[in-house]
Amino acid sequence: MITTPVRDDIQAFAAAVRAHLDDLPTDDVDDLLDGLEADLSDQAAEAGDDFTLPDATTYAAELRAAAGLPDRSDSAPVDKRPTIRKRLADFRASADTQIRRNPGAAWLLDLLASLRPIWWVLRAVVLYLMIGPFFWSGYRSMSGMVAHLIGALQFPGIVLLAALLVLSVQWGRGRWAPNAVVRGIRTAVTVVTVLATPFTLAAIGGDLRSLVWDVPSDGMAAPYTSGLSLDGQRVRNIYAFDADGNPIPTVQLFDQNGTALTTVGNANGEAPFDSYFYGGGGPVPVPYTAPGAADAWNIYPLREIPAGVMSWDPAEDVERATEPTFPFLRVQPVPTGVAPTTGAEADVTPQPTPTPAAPTP
Repeated sequence: MITTPVRDDIQAFAAAVRAHLDDLPTDDVDDLLDGLEADLSDQAAEAGDDFTLPDATTYAAELRAAAGLPDRSDSAPVDKRPTIRKRLADFRASADTQIRRNPGAAWLLDLLASLRPIWWVLRAVVLYLMIGPFFWSGYRSMSGMVAHLIGALQFPGIVLLAALLVLSVQWGRGRWAPNAVVRGIRTAVTVVTVLATPFTLAAIGGDLRSLVWDVPSDGMAAPYTSGLSLDGQRVRNIYAFDADGNPIPTVQLFDQNGTALTTVGNANGEAPFDSYFYGGGGPVPVPYTAPGAADAWNIYPLREIPAGVMSWDPAEDVERATEPTFPFLRVQPVPTGVAPTTGAEADVTPQPTPTPAAPTP
């Protein structure tokens, strides 16, 4: 792990406090002093010349009292064999000392240490992408990591990402890890995110490449919207008018194969609303429903959940759906002779009017 140089007086103070606690088991001492030097370094940076170190003896006694440990006693021997954690810490300190003997390696180590905040942010993002799909599905019209990143820009994704970001930064600063259990969780989370980072970055790169470069075999740009679209924009609703230009309140539409013509990309009954528009801030179409019948997405115009009434309770939101307002009260009638004729009108053939016979003289 990359370490940041600590002031000599802070190191000496930490060593003195540790000496006053040497009658305790090594694990207890490590728990009490974990993060001490980092916290004091932060305080020194904030206070500047006004920073002073407390008395080591008094500070050690206060640590004992706060942890509920007995006062110092030299009569009872304790097991002072180094633990695995202590051995790892010693190895880390030794490796850091060996590396810093080389000026170039020391410069590189300090550079990497200065980049630690970037890792804190990256850790939060990777962790969000690992657990975010369980809370936020992103845009249904897209897929993969890019969709979840877009979901992070909306509620509740933005709340989850902000919480993880604060937690990662605090952990990186040595805060919010008061005991061994939390520190163990922090270590496990860090290890998992380190292992997942390369795969996450590769997945994001693949998704971006697919969005930008993937095209079908006919050379046309791949569609990036689901459902019915016009010039690349999703069609939310359809409004029909008759030959006289009057609105038709209810109309069923089918394509050339007799398949129901729908505007939604997924009209198989999984959601009682158009999930593409749900949460987007505008009206959200819902299907035509009738008792004992399946939801119908090809009966227009579709009812819509008005803009600005999202409660994130699908059942409650669908109940608020209302009949939409036609964009026009009336449109231009179909010109005479253009509209097809059906029924009896098609069978009527005009006949010439007979000429009256001339009277006989």
